Amino acid sequence: MITSARLRPRHALALAGAGLVVASALTGCGAISDLTGGAQRDEDTSEVTESGTESVFDIQVGDCLLGPGEESDEVQSVEVVPCDEPHDYEFYHEYALDLGSAWPGVEEIQADADERCYNAFEDFAGIAYEDSETLYFTYYSPTEMSWADGDDKIQCLIFQSEDGASITQTEGTLEGFGA
Repeated sequence: MITSARLRPRHALALAGAGLVVASALTGCGAISDLTGGAQRDEDTSEVTESGTESVFDIQVGDCLLGPGEESDEVQSVEVVPCDEPHDYEFYHEYALDLGSAWPGVEEIQADADERCYNAFEDFAGIAYEDSETLYFTYYSPTEMSWADGDDKIQCLIFQSEDGASITQTEGTLEGFGA
């Protein structure tokens, strides 16, 4: 069964004071079929126990993700791995945009997501964003096409960079990292 894919961008984010810019912005495109090889989850906790490919719309707060393999501005699926395995991102916060029913535009969505992912950062990481020397955030957000399909979610992702120029793979959660 083929379903229409909604698009999700991961926005490039200039990181204040760090000199790091996440160079790619990602969204998904095209049509997808039912994904095979989806991640296996613990029945009680929903924690990923075995790696697999998931629709970007099916990932859950707490999931650890590998970065996209291809250079693209769009993503429709991501590789989800157990958090004790090397990974690039951790999904730490999700919320629904409250910007009305008409497409608000990329700039308004980015401003809202920048603020709200920033505000959720310290609660998750255990350290204020400004005080962290190695932790950063980015996010997936709706595109105009996915918005028309009812997509209003922002998915905040945390990642680590030791050198301020590239993502450092992490093993284990970044929750409480600075506590």
